[in-house]
Amino acid sequence: MRLLMVALMLLPSYGLVRAQDNTPRAYDALRSSDSYRKAVTEIYASYESSLSTHCPKVDVNMNTSNAKVLGPFETDANGQIVNGHWKETTEGIACGVKRLYNASITIKDGKSQVEALFPGHSYAGPQLQRDAVQYAAIGAGAVAGCVADILDTTLPNGAPSGPKLPWVEKWTVRVCGKRMLVTIRFVPDATGTTIEVAPKETVVLP
Repeated sequence: MRLLMVALMLLPSYGLVRAQDNTPRAYDALRSSDSYRKAVTEIYASYESSLSTHCPKVDVNMNTSNAKVLGPFETDANGQIVNGHWKETTEGIACGVKRLYNASITIKDGKSQVEALFPGHSYAGPQLQRDAVQYAAIGAGAVAGCVADILDTTLPNGAPSGPKLPWVEKWTVRVCGKRMLVTIRFVPDATGTTIEVAPKETVVLP
């Protein structure tokens, strides 16, 4: 599984209901701009194209979009965002399958980046998700030549209450036409996050 990213032009447009009281006005304008919606839609489509099914068309309902702020905002003298980080979540359908699409949006030193995240409710960020794919494949019993498609993610015990606490996720993984529910444990430590899977916990899905 390859998670893709695109650059985003910071072009403000029409208004949007504020996601949080402490977000800058530029945040609302950016999320409602045509360039932003286009970038997010393209990143959702890139996720679908990376799957073994290569669904050619993705229908997303941007009216269902909501965002979770993941880092503090910094703005310049004109009120434009210089630094910020949030997660965009949108309902959609691809080839008759409903998904909860996600994208990570980061603005650093005025430069923006939109990265694909796996569908569902995973707490892991883009890099950690990429690192976890090989473990998910092992948990699903993938053999040589089988591509591991990550179709959904859940938090059976909820998100961790702090940044240094471990958490558990269940990923729906498709390998060689079979769907498996793989349990993945994320354990933060002083050097990063350890990823653990136990194939005996994997459940075969219909």
